[in-house]
Amino acid sequence: MPITLSENAKRLEVATNVSLSETGVPTAQEILELATELRGLRTYTVTDEEFDLVIRRLHEALQIDMGLGSRVVEGFTPWLQARKAEIEPFYWRRYQRSLKKQGWAPKVVNALDQVTDNILDLSGNPLTNSGWPRRGLVMGDVQSGKTSNYTGLICKAADAGYRLVILLTGTLESLRRQTQERLDSGFVGLDSSGVVNRNRQRREIGVGLIDGARAAGVFTSTLVDFRASTVNQLGFKLKAFNEPVLLVVKKNKKILENLTEWIKNYNADASGCISLPMLLIDDEADNASVNTSPEKVTAINASIRSLLKIFPRSTYVGFTATPFANVFIHPDSNEEMLGDDLFPRDFVYALDPPTNYLGAARIFGGDPTLDCLRSIDDAEEFFPRGHSSTMPVESLPSSMIDGIFAFLIANTIMDLRVNSPKHRSMLVNVSHFTEVQNNIRDQIDELVRGIQEDVRNYSSLRPKEALKNATMRSLQLTFESQFKDIAIDWKDIRRQLTSSVLPVVVRAVNQKSGAASLAYTDYAQDGLRVIAVGGNSLSRGLTLEGLVISYFFRTTAMYDTLLQMGRWFGYRNGYEDLVRIWMADHTSDWYSHIATSSEELRSEIRQMQISGLRPSDFGMKVRSSEDALLITARNKMRNSAEITRWINISGEGLESPRLWSEPGFIGGNYRTAVGALRKIIESGAERVANPNPLWKSVHKSIIIDLLNSFVIHPLNINFRPVDIARFLEVTTDKKLENWDVVIPNGGQPSHALIGDLSIRLQKRKVLINPERRFILVNEKKMRVGSRGVEKEGMTKSEIKAAEEDFYADGENSDIKNVPDYAYRKFRSRPLLILHFLEGFVRGGQDGSEISLETPSDTVLTAIGLSFPTLGTVSQRITYRINLVEIKNLLVDEISEGDEEDDEDEN
Repeated sequence: MPITLSENAKRLEVATNVSLSETGVPTAQEILELATELRGLRTYTVTDEEFDLVIRRLHEALQIDMGLGSRVVEGFTPWLQARKAEIEPFYWRRYQRSLKKQGWAPKVVNALDQVTDNILDLSGNPLTNSGWPRRGLVMGDVQSGKTSNYTGLICKAADAGYRLVILLTGTLESLRRQTQERLDSGFVGLDSSGVVNRNRQRREIGVGLIDGARAAGVFTSTLVDFRASTVNQLGFKLKAFNEPVLLVVKKNKKILENLTEWIKNYNADASGCISLPMLLIDDEADNASVNTSPEKVTAINASIRSLLKIFPRSTYVGFTATPFANVFIHPDSNEEMLGDDLFPRDFVYALDPPTNYLGAARIFGGDPTLDCLRSIDDAEEFFPRGHSSTMPVESLPSSMIDGIFAFLIANTIMDLRVNSPKHRSMLVNVSHFTEVQNNIRDQIDELVRGIQEDVRNYSSLRPKEALKNATMRSLQLTFESQFKDIAIDWKDIRRQLTSSVLPVVVRAVNQKSGAASLAYTDYAQDGLRVIAVGGNSLSRGLTLEGLVISYFFRTTAMYDTLLQMGRWFGYRNGYEDLVRIWMADHTSDWYSHIATSSEELRSEIRQMQISGLRPSDFGMKVRSSEDALLITARNKMRNSAEITRWINISGEGLESPRLWSEPGFIGGNYRTAVGALRKIIESGAERVANPNPLWKSVHKSIIIDLLNSFVIHPLNINFRPVDIARFLEVTTDKKLENWDVVIPNGGQPSHALIGDLSIRLQKRKVLINPERRFILVNEKKMRVGSRGVEKEGMTKSEIKAAEEDFYADGENSDIKNVPDYAYRKFRSRPLLILHFLEGFVRGGQDGSEISLETPSDTVLTAIGLSFPTLGTVSQRITYRINLVEIKNLLVDEISEGDEEDDEDEN
């Protein structure tokens, strides 16, 4: 059995970490020397076994690091370093100390210090009257610690002289309450529920327990959002406070209007303005804040802009993990984009997550490092697409029951480990209807209570007697199938079951259940162990503490919605190997694609920083990316049949992973590709000795003919061959005159194409979607080609230069395979990739492979394009996209992605 750290050992770990990291990052030797010295004191007396464990944990924390991020900036004048000597870092210093006491890795705290300095420096100098207002955006990853970043920024802004901080949360009270709790603990230092109250009870918490000499003012609390009547009764006025003041406010039109009116009526001068420097943090800045209407400014967007207008010296910083739908996407022109008051015209800062962050790339990327995905293939009949709010729920899918049993076993394993988190959570997200959620909660609660009763009655019996009970057999089977690699015996699990399983509760999390349904702070002593059933109330910034098991069955294809619903991203120190995610295959396909797109977007920001480009350039990049389309289209589909978009093809790779499933299209595309090959051979293009058939200097006219004839499924949203062909016809860019063409060989039997040209088919697992009429190649990966195919046609020196450039970025040092986008930067000619495929699906009871049938003498055919870096004139082409067709194909996803939980309107 593993040991549990005593209170003395915990104190020794905290004291060593805090003391040594005051002046930087300690060495392993310094840790050992100080811990040995402290161990001589009575309060830190520990056994040899505990001491070794403490040292090991401190050394492990030393390995965790965090980069300083990347940024694109419109010219600014640095000011912070010149003022460092005069700034007393009271708020920052105690928050920094709090993070160390919580066990934050020294290198991460050090990096956070530098990152928040950088962001504050990009904001306005609160002691001057020039250079205002400032507008910026900070991009992080979902559940990666954005709250800690903006808490640190708020602390430093307060130290530097900002007098008012307004923090806008999402649209739900549950998230606003959770955010208020965190800011009370990390910045204010007092329990706000006792401050914004007639009784005025002062209770120090968080940083207030470290140093309570000063405390920030607070006009909102964990109990109530901003209310003018409450603030007036308490006699609060901004100028009456010697300390900076904090308000944590929902993005609610009425509340924002009331706040603006109160500030004007009770705090502004005769001109209706306030000279105090103000920092407005917009958390989840892509949610509700974005102006999505070309005819009229949307309500929340207008309310935020009205609030900012009162403060001539204001800095607006939006924080988001999903910039795809942000303020620079929706306007039809660059001028409209720049004219939006919330556009981050001054800076865009992309944060790096710490190295122990569990993100999309590690779960869904091309080289996933965590085997945690489990497939849902039985939920459709229980929760069909387009179900109504009155749909009865009379039973649960077997896959969900499997997830519940896995949660109970994971709980037990965590209890057998050292210092697992007290709070444990399971996510169940299958419907956006509150009534359906409540019905599912009731079904799960009935199941869990039955399991708990059986565990109480049978787990302490002799093994053979215990296994006569069906619940005990299911628990053992779950342990053996889901956690077979865990170094714990079933007998230890069985002995622990009663203590671990009986505290588990089931809660619905929606507007009807109230914000307190996940009040983890109420269970600070023993921890809350909860199966949380909800919908959109479980996304958008809300943290599920100790989330270990997720059951996710939603149909949305909206990138931002999917990412925000992914509460399983984050930090799972000590139980990462227990994380399990039940998800439908088509959903994991989308996540895989998002992981690749996010990786490329961050790489683009680093390149923009090196090139000295501006936020407006970044705005155009996001607007022209495939990721932006569904988010943009969602707000325009109601009234538009088409949308014209600017697409940047410079340095881009395009593929057609979705193929029409109709036999006529399959045969037609095959014949089109073979016809193009015939033209290439007849043209006398140079055939190169290569493992894969490769031709060089193929004239673009052949490529144009192919693109005009190849029929693409409309859900390949970023790939419109006809529009690319039209662009190639008129462009004068010399780089696009002649092309390389390659046919990647696979490992399958030979297939005759034309004349004496034969190739080996590439074998690909496919997903057939009869409703959308497509075949998805490579299923979860949503990629047609294998990694590295885009270096075909490049010289050895070009390939070497690309790989050296990629690994020159220290953040890529641990990546084994160089991604294809790295090669595009060094291509001298564009590349056409012709993919001839043998598709198969898994079928039968034994899961054997079943080949996909295609029309006689044809095979599945897909194409890919890889573009080198082009001249500025040639970088963008115009796509015309039929949104009615896309809407018809995605009708369920569009409607679900647009809606909040039906009871979640404020």
